[in-house]
Amino acid sequence: MDELIPILAIFFGLGVPAMSLATHFVLRPLVKDIVEALRTGPSNDLVSLQRRIDELQEELARHEVQIEQLADVDSFHRRLESEG
Repeated sequence: MDELIPILAIFFGLGVPAMSLATHFVLRPLVKDIVEALRTGPSNDLVSLQRRIDELQEELARHEVQIEQLADVDSFHRRLESEG
């Protein structure tokens, strides 16, 4: 029993403060990120996703126009080759 007192004194003197500091530095960023995610909510994510979908649709429309132009050029070249 006499050797238990110094072990407990060391544990509570050094161990508990070290664990509390480690917990503080580990949990603080985690809690901060969770609170920020809850504060911004899913609406911000939905707006971002909608913007990305709109950009993809515009890019798809540009690609479709380019494909139509390439098809026109190809048909023009084929007509030139068949006539010549």
